[in-house]
Amino acid sequence: MNVLFLALKSLWYRRLATGLTVVAIALSVALFVGVGKTREATRDAFSGAVSRVDLIVGPRTGNLSLLLYSVFHVGYPSHNVSMKAVNHVKANEQVAWVVPFSLGDGYRGFPVVGTTAEFFTHYKFRDGQSIQFSEGRVFTTDHEAVIGSEVARTRGLKIGDNVVLSHGHTEDGDGFEKHDEHPFTVVGVTNFTGTPIDRSLYVSLEGLGAIHEVSTEPEGSVTTASGKKDVHTNDHAHEHDAEHDEEHHDQGHESGHDHSSEHSSFATRDGKILVNYVSGFFVGAKSRMSSLELQRSINTWEGEALLAIMPGVAMAELWKNLAIFEAALAIVSALVVLAGMIGLFVSLLILSSQRQHEMIVLRAVGAGPSTIFTLLAGEAVAIVLSAIMLGVGVMYLGLLALSPWLERKFAIDLQLSGVNVGDIQFAALLLVVGAIVGVISSLRAYRTAMHDGLTTKF
Repeated sequence: MNVLFLALKSLWYRRLATGLTVVAIALSVALFVGVGKTREATRDAFSGAVSRVDLIVGPRTGNLSLLLYSVFHVGYPSHNVSMKAVNHVKANEQVAWVVPFSLGDGYRGFPVVGTTAEFFTHYKFRDGQSIQFSEGRVFTTDHEAVIGSEVARTRGLKIGDNVVLSHGHTEDGDGFEKHDEHPFTVVGVTNFTGTPIDRSLYVSLEGLGAIHEVSTEPEGSVTTASGKKDVHTNDHAHEHDAEHDEEHHDQGHESGHDHSSEHSSFATRDGKILVNYVSGFFVGAKSRMSSLELQRSINTWEGEALLAIMPGVAMAELWKNLAIFEAALAIVSALVVLAGMIGLFVSLLILSSQRQHEMIVLRAVGAGPSTIFTLLAGEAVAIVLSAIMLGVGVMYLGLLALSPWLERKFAIDLQLSGVNVGDIQFAALLLVVGAIVGVISSLRAYRTAMHDGLTTKF
C-alpha cells in the first residue's frame, strides 16, 4: 500500500506530463469504443428498418439492389413489375397479404412512395413495431399524403399543408419536373422510427398515378387500389405495354432520372386511375415455414421475370459486403490505441531517465527490484486506468451529444446501453498492456540506477 501511495504521489508531482499522457490515451480509448458502439448502432438501424416482411418482390435485378431501393430508397429499379404479377402472387394460397409500392418521385430531396393504406398496417420495423402517427391519419383519397417525422421537422410541414411533388431527384431537391397541378394535402405525420420511414412521403398509388395521368388506356391486366381487376387477354398488347414501359425507362435513364413512375405505369378509364405497373411489392406469408417455397415459386414463375428476396438474408449479404469497411474502421481504431500505448511507453522511458537520482535513493534505503517494479508498473496502471475512465466518459458524452444529430441525419439510433463484456475485456487488456509497459520501463530504470550507483564519479 505504501508503494502504491508513493506511485500516486509521484504521478501528482509530475501531473502535467501525466495529465497529457492520460488525455492522449483517453482520446484513443474514446475513439475505439465509440467506433464500436456506432458500428453496432448502424447495424441495428439497418437490420431494424424492416421486420415481419417475409419477402420483397421486384424486377429481376439483384438482391442488394432490390433491398436498397425498396427499404432504404437508395437507387431505383431497372424496370417495373406488372400488376398482373402482383395479383398472381396475391392469389397464392400461402400469401397472407401483399402491399405494392411505386417509387420515382420526390419532394424537396425526400423520396415519395406510392402505396396502399395497408402499408401502415402490415409493414413493421424493429422486431415487429407498427408505424404510429404523432398526429393525423392514413391517407384515404388520391390527394392526401402521409409524411415521415423528419420530413415534417425539416420542411416545417403540419396537418393541412399542401405539398407539390416532383419527378426524380436532384441535388437541390427540386426534381426534374414539378407537378404543380396536382398538390397533395398532408393528413398524417408518423412518429419517429429511426428508419427510412422518417425521411419519406407516402401517397396512394392512384394519387401517384394522378400526377402522371395519361389519356390512353393500355390493354392488359390492370388493378386499382381497391383490388378490382379488369383483365384483357390480349397477350400481344401486354407485351407491347412492357416494351413501351422499358422504352420510357431507357429515355428516363438517359435524361438522368428514373422511370419507376413513368406514364406507362398508369392509365385512366372513365376518369379513374388504373395502375398497370409498380416498382415492387412486399409479401407476408401465412406461415414462416412456407416462405422458402413461396420464394422459389415466385422466382421460377414463367409469366414474368421476378426476384423474391428474404430481407434478413439480403441484409446479411449487405453486411458481408460491408465487412471490409468495418474491419478498416476497427483497424484504424486499434492503431490509434496502439499509438496511445506507445506514447505511454515513451513517456515512462523519458520519466525514468529523469528519475535516476530517485532510483538511487530508493536503492540506498533498501528498496529491492520488486519495490521499484511495483512502483513504476503501478504508475503505468494508474495512468491507463484513469485514461480508460476518462475515455469512456468522453465517449458517452460524445454519443449523447451526437445522438440527436445522427438520428436526424442518418436514422441511426444510438442506444447508450452501458458497458458490455467487450468493453470490460478491452479495458482489462489495456491494463495488462499498461502493466507490461510499466515493467519494461522499470527494468530499464533499475538497471540504470544500479549502474549509476556503482560507478565512481569524479
